[in-house]
Amino acid sequence: MAPDNDNTDAVMHFILHLLLYLTNFGDPFLTVPLAALVLAWFAAQRFWRPLFTWACCFSAGVLAVAASRIAHAGWGIAMPALDFTVISGHTMLSSAVYPTLLALFASRNSPRTVMGLFGLGLAFAIAIGASRVLIGFHSTSEVVSGLAIGTLVSLATCAPIMLRQAREATGDVTTMRDPTPFTAFALALVVICHGKVAPVSIWIDHKAPQLSQWSRTQFDEAR
Repeated sequence: MAPDNDNTDAVMHFILHLLLYLTNFGDPFLTVPLAALVLAWFAAQRFWRPLFTWACCFSAGVLAVAASRIAHAGWGIAMPALDFTVISGHTMLSSAVYPTLLALFASRNSPRTVMGLFGLGLAFAIAIGASRVLIGFHSTSEVVSGLAIGTLVSLATCAPIMLRQAREATGDVTTMRDPTPFTAFALALVVICHGKVAPVSIWIDHKAPQLSQWSRTQFDEAR
């Protein structure tokens, strides 16, 4: 029986290692620089509407994740009936960044190609969210909430790109710049940043109780 147990342990260890490798694609250490690259690429093309949409919606998504974590760590706010405590930041960041990235990779192709790569990026984000549940970092409801927010961010950003591609097909506007440099920078960031962890959650969990205590002190003094 010992060899069978050893084989089972080896398989479980491999699966866990694979899930951790996948989930690290959603870490802020990687996704935030990629988000900044998206912003820079929009600016380089003077594509102002998606730039403004991306900056505002992505920031709102990040703030929503941070607010949920602060509320839980500082004040214990949660929804036990839904098994919900905090929005999954990895899932939100992944579903915002990767569909947008892949859509931009195909920005000189047909709208159908852009939509196809957008869908591929969304599938990748869903896989990252699933890894968060399987490892035990988040509940299903926390991942679904992150996925919903991130998908809204990427859809709001990429809709003008698809519209522009449709207009290009009629010759009404000039062709967008070659996305090859953007793609190369994105791949370089993945190679450099993947596997590293930004201790954002740990920092919030440490600071939120202090913020909660400070707010209670202020409230008591104001009474």
